[in-house]
Amino acid sequence: MKLEKLLSSPESSSSIFIRKIWSGEDLSLTRAQLADMKKFLCIMMYRGEARRSQYYDKTFDMTASMSLMKHMKDKKFERLQDVWFDNLKWIIETPADDILDEWSRAMNMVLEDPISSLTKYMGPIHILELLDYGHRVQYYVCIWEAEEGSEFIISEGSFGAYEGASGNSFHIFFIVSPRYAIVLANRGFMWDEIDALPGKTWFGDHLRAIPETIYKKGPLPEDFLTEDHMSPDDVFKYRRIIAPKKDVYMVNGISLDARRKSLTYKSSACMYKSLRYYDKIKKEKFSNHYDYTILRRKLFADMNRTHAS
Repeated sequence: MKLEKLLSSPESSSSIFIRKIWSGEDLSLTRAQLADMKKFLCIMMYRGEARRSQYYDKTFDMTASMSLMKHMKDKKFERLQDVWFDNLKWIIETPADDILDEWSRAMNMVLEDPISSLTKYMGPIHILELLDYGHRVQYYVCIWEAEEGSEFIISEGSFGAYEGASGNSFHIFFIVSPRYAIVLANRGFMWDEIDALPGKTWFGDHLRAIPETIYKKGPLPEDFLTEDHMSPDDVFKYRRIIAPKKDVYMVNGISLDARRKSLTYKSSACMYKSLRYYDKIKKEKFSNHYDYTILRRKLFADMNRTHAS
């Protein structure tokens, strides 16, 4: 309950922004509010079943396992699950700026010696989780709006489902309604540094948008360091980007392949189209290849019954 209370602060900032998305209001966040929202989204990903199960099922590679064993010894933990909970506790309790300061310290060690840093680093959180957090909060926020006649579906694994490799994904999706999704876009991808990422994104340039920035200290001087000009009160203004139906179906395909137990949808027709699209591309694009035949038949029957009446 203590952690839930601490989580309520970034959750509150995020919910205000989400309500703005729903209502059609202008979308703006201060730098401090943006940091809180990104922190909240990262926490929601980390506390999810997929991440937690890694610690309970011990599904780490050899390098990560060695680093985790060293961290457990430093922190005097007996169970691997305790590392997961302690990492979560520290991220929730620690201010966003302090997390990034610790991330910078760890990154300096990694840049100096990538291999031994995994066993030499001693800090409040396991280094791989710290590096992952620091990487994710540098993603750009984009707001996608489903094209008329399509909608986003929600699965148990869709809040934080990603496109690409888990540690270096192109996009991370957070579906907030059938109409809207908050999307974290890789900074390298946004700045056309595609070669730094493995593979190729499934989504085009039309879904990228860098927000307008209003600096509290005035316009950014040409010969001035951006970091020195930053303020927690700087304002970022976002716009809603219309996602064409095919892109919405692709996002839904990612959600369908990330699902574990539940699926939520509003329109039977849109869900049916998403399932057909998933069936068409799942062997080429995805790894789980779930069979939705029974649901597809039910939707088809429901639509025919509706049309008949």
